[in-house]
Amino acid sequence: MNQQSHDKSPSGQLPSHPSASAGSRRHFHWVQLAFLLGVLAFAALFAFADLRELWRVLSQADLRLLLLSAGCALLSYAAMSRSYQGIATAAGTKVPFWEMFKITLVANTANYLVSTGGLSGFALRMYFLNRRAIAMGTAVIISLAQTFLTNATLLGFVLIGFLYLFSTHTLHGYALVITTVLLAGFVAAAIITFFLLFHARWRRRTLFYLSQTAHWVMHRLIPHRTPPRTHIWRFQFNLNRGIQFLLSRKHQMIVPLIYIIADWVFMILTLHTAFLAVHYPIRLSFVMVGFAVGIVFSFVSLIPGGLGIMEGSMATIFASFGVPFETAVVAVLIFRFSYYLLPLVASLFFHGMFAQGRQVSAELRGGLSPYQ
Repeated sequence: MNQQSHDKSPSGQLPSHPSASAGSRRHFHWVQLAFLLGVLAFAALFAFADLRELWRVLSQADLRLLLLSAGCALLSYAAMSRSYQGIATAAGTKVPFWEMFKITLVANTANYLVSTGGLSGFALRMYFLNRRAIAMGTAVIISLAQTFLTNATLLGFVLIGFLYLFSTHTLHGYALVITTVLLAGFVAAAIITFFLLFHARWRRRTLFYLSQTAHWVMHRLIPHRTPPRTHIWRFQFNLNRGIQFLLSRKHQMIVPLIYIIADWVFMILTLHTAFLAVHYPIRLSFVMVGFAVGIVFSFVSLIPGGLGIMEGSMATIFASFGVPFETAVVAVLIFRFSYYLLPLVASLFFHGMFAQGRQVSAELRGGLSPYQ
């Protein structure tokens, strides 16, 4: 979103448009509804739990391990920033680590506040990179390349976790059914990812049909928030460019990929350490599966930060693995605090960057695309 590319009024502000105002009002009502649903889902956790047991588990938590959980979250954000920095270097641009860390922190926390399925954080990242004299096309490629590598790496972690669970033969009944269904879905995603990477013709076709399907679903479920078809096609085109960028610089992607793996490892350890803090050692494979389910549900829910959805889905999965429900709820809430709330508070110190990003949020509410 290069703000120089828009016409400005004599006062230097972007002119307002009726359609943008109407889009902002619709967006505000949608956010209100989404937030209300999130609060209800969050409250349901406590409705189905024993409050006394919740307090007992929390009151006996190990403070040192709580601090360690927060430290793992910090290391995850640092590794994520390094991965963006490495991909930017491969694209021929230099961004200091501290600058990239601030961009990463603010852009990611924006996704916790705005229910756009990751769109708001993506747009903010484009904006801040572009403000640092990085061409918009290059900024799009950097972000899409990192996003693709990140999701592909998460998929690998999840498949490893599922395969380990099946190899141990510890799942029975309800847990076995849920795990089998989830595994089938993730295997399908892995097959699609394989085609996206190694077959150029299949990649173009797959991206086209996925974009068409996404537009069809959004048009029927949330027609007032569905972007124009041309914007989705543009995103499809840029994603294809991002994958081609990765494939053309395989050796230069090794170091960013290592940092992406470290990012997921520290993020999973944030949750794993939360369980240790409440004195419930749990298999790392269980953590990986429950973590992945919560992340996916929080993303597709379009509720700000996946409020209530992530906690509920994670706690339910862990309960199906035999973890006491109250213990699972407390551990997940510690993870939410360490990985989401603390970085959100920290990002407020960069209030100037939030002010600069208001225009991006306004464009999103007005229905404009951050990919153009």
